[in-house]
Amino acid sequence: MSPDGIPADFQLTSETFDPVRFFSGKFLAQGMFVDRFGSVQRRFAAEVNCRTNDNQTELHEAFIFDDGETEHRVWTITRNPDGSYVADTDDVDGHALGSVDGPVFRLRYDFFLNMFGRRVKVRFNDIMVRQTDTTILNRAKVSKFGLLLGELVITFTKAS
Repeated sequence: MSPDGIPADFQLTSETFDPVRFFSGKFLAQGMFVDRFGSVQRRFAAEVNCRTNDNQTELHEAFIFDDGETEHRVWTITRNPDGSYVADTDDVDGHALGSVDGPVFRLRYDFFLNMFGRRVKVRFNDIMVRQTDTTILNRAKVSKFGLLLGELVITFTKAS
């Protein structure tokens, strides 16, 4: 361990992040939603099983929340010939549009979120950063009418 607290053999990746190649196999995820006032509103864990072919990956997510609620979602991420990305799931209005810049994958989309007993359309701005060959950090700002509702923070780690 070096004096700054980082293990001596720890290396951040400098490779370009390709979400289609990265999301292959099984992942464990942990996260939380923090409201705009800085209060943790919800915590969760998830298992993510991915099936990948040449230009597309399918993420099967199974969430369990701190209140015992469960949720399942399937995302499909497709790499276009021009290097851009499109992602889809049932709760997205239209398509999520993505781009990569080095180790960073950005994804922007409108999402129908269950809030207060009804489906509310909110905007997600995701930034996923490939930290290592096995880990990404994801921060998503969630807004409505341009006003920040909060942030979703998730760590994805490849299962051994």
